[in-house]
Amino acid sequence: MTTNMVRESAKIYEFPVRDLARLNAMRERQTPKPVIYESGSASWYHEEAIREAERAPKQ
Repeated sequence: MTTNMVRESAKIYEFPVRDLARLNAMRERQTPKPVIYESGSASWYHEEAIREAERAPKQ
């Protein structure tokens, strides 16, 4: 049985520092993007009315 026990303290390692732009880019990739629902067939009359209003002479 050994009577001379030497205890070493824990080693503290420093995490690598990332630049802020890289960290923001990583966070941006992880955020969910909004879903845009587009219906092209049901709103043709609305789009045509907008085009017609743009072509009409302004009073």
